[in-house]
Amino acid sequence: MDDEQSKVDSDDQTDVSQSVSPEAHVEAMLGQPPQEATEVSNQAYSSEKPVEVAEQTAPEDNVISEAVDDIVAKEGDAVLAAEDSEVAKAFEPDKRSLGSKIKDRFKIWWDSPRIRHIMMAGMILFIFLLGALPISRYFILNTAGVRASASLTIIDDSSQQPVKNIQVDLGGQTGKTDSDGKLKLDHLKLGKTTLVLKKPAYAEFSRTVTLGWGSNPLGSFNLKAVGRQYSIVVKDFLSGKPIEKIEATSGDANAVSDKNGKILLAIDNSVEGDVTATLSGGGYREEKVELGADSKTSRNITLVPARKDIFVSKRSGKYDVYKIDVDGKNEAIVLKGTGLEQENIQLFSHPSSEIAALVSTRDNAHNSDGFLLSTLTLIDLNDNTTKSVVQSERILLLGWSGDRLVYLQVAAGASAANPKRYRLMSYDYKSGDKRELAAGNYFNGVLVAGSGVYYALPSYSINDPNANFTKINADGSSKQVLLNKEVWSIYRNSYDVLNLYKQDWYEYKLGGNAATKLDAEPSGGLKNLTFVDSPDRSRSLWIDNRDGKSVLLAYDIASKTDKVLQTQSGLNGEVRWISNNTVIYRVQTAQETADYVLNLDGGDAKKIKDVTNSIGVVQGYAF
Repeated sequence: MDDEQSKVDSDDQTDVSQSVSPEAHVEAMLGQPPQEATEVSNQAYSSEKPVEVAEQTAPEDNVISEAVDDIVAKEGDAVLAAEDSEVAKAFEPDKRSLGSKIKDRFKIWWDSPRIRHIMMAGMILFIFLLGALPISRYFILNTAGVRASASLTIIDDSSQQPVKNIQVDLGGQTGKTDSDGKLKLDHLKLGKTTLVLKKPAYAEFSRTVTLGWGSNPLGSFNLKAVGRQYSIVVKDFLSGKPIEKIEATSGDANAVSDKNGKILLAIDNSVEGDVTATLSGGGYREEKVELGADSKTSRNITLVPARKDIFVSKRSGKYDVYKIDVDGKNEAIVLKGTGLEQENIQLFSHPSSEIAALVSTRDNAHNSDGFLLSTLTLIDLNDNTTKSVVQSERILLLGWSGDRLVYLQVAAGASAANPKRYRLMSYDYKSGDKRELAAGNYFNGVLVAGSGVYYALPSYSINDPNANFTKINADGSSKQVLLNKEVWSIYRNSYDVLNLYKQDWYEYKLGGNAATKLDAEPSGGLKNLTFVDSPDRSRSLWIDNRDGKSVLLAYDIASKTDKVLQTQSGLNGEVRWISNNTVIYRVQTAQETADYVLNLDGGDAKKIKDVTNSIGVVQGYAF
């Protein structure tokens, strides 16, 4: 019994403890004094009068329950209010700036490595896929403003020669081919586009092409002529050899000659009547050819060099200056004589330009002592205009170096001790720039060789510290002393070797940095040869005497070999180039003084005209 009673008591205590403890906690939260809470707790845990304890606490339980309910209700209202506020905020418009929004979202993305890696991998894959697909790739590049270029060449299908003035339409751009049949178009959009080629007398051509990033060389395209085709064969009138790259034009039609000199000129079928073509190019005189209406017969045409021979003639009683085509046609007076010219006239033309230098006394100018002066005059052979460059007691033409004329000017009057009496000068005919290259009381020697001007000043009469052998360019640059001692004489025994003498012998090779001393006089004798370089500087003309005859030779500068061009009595040294393969030389005998023309590629020399003799360039070892 005692055990059962104890068990009952124990269970009662457990129930009371479980029911009172929360209420006591609530009372503590409501601010009930701790002492009262302790007493209630002690009464609740006492084994005496358990019923009384329950009866005594019933009213208090009601109060506590009401308080708990009130707290729970208030807390629930607070929670609901908070939740409603969050929901309302979610639907409120975001008043932050766009930059702040992007920054916050980027931060969220960046702070999540997993999301960041996934998005970056996706972006890379997306870009790769776009780039791998041509359509999307070209769309992106075109949108970004990327543009390409394209180049092509148009060839005549029959002649296999380039065709000029083909209209090319490509990617919204239009252009025409040049004389080589070539065209380059820029600012083209990338991707697929249509290439269209058009020209009268040719079948229209169309093709789809794809333009990628870059230059897009499209290669060559052959066009088929569908009009009437005229055949023309052009040859040099001297050598009889075919001429390549001569252009024939007739209205909008044009064609060029092949290596055999053959031209196939396509004329549109809409053109009625006879056809006239103009032949030009290659340094030849322009020719007009009547082709008629017959396109079946081939025409053979000989062409004459465009550059003219220029010479002096006294047939009128005065020293007039003439020009004439080398086939003897189109002779005209360039500059009429004044009747005051002395016979020692110098006339020498530029190797590639229509400019000639004339030295004469035609102006009848005198110095204060009454001495007759010479005038250096430049003549433009295109329009026959003239320009006076300088007047002096004496002027000697030494040669052309590029666009600069090199000459020696002797001061007027007696001036034995004048350090400026002789002046080595150059004049640029394009810019009008005049320069003094050297000066002295005298020159022991001076000449133009290759690209350099060489001179030797003396030491007598004036104690000149520049008495040495010197090279200088025609524009006054790159002055260089080649032998630091006086030189009495200069001999040009061959194209690239100069021999110098003053008690000892020296040799200088063109292009070298110094002259070297020789043990003895040069073998083979001493000469003072004049060489005249071709416009392209590949060959040089000179005249030699062999077996009692005069011989005109062409020296090949690269191979260092000579080719005999002509053996003829009376070759007097006046030679000049009118192209890289055509030369003019002068013959002076008891029977005639005349100019001849010769082609280095073959054929016989032909006489141009009887002339009055004049001097060309002067190159020597004493003045």
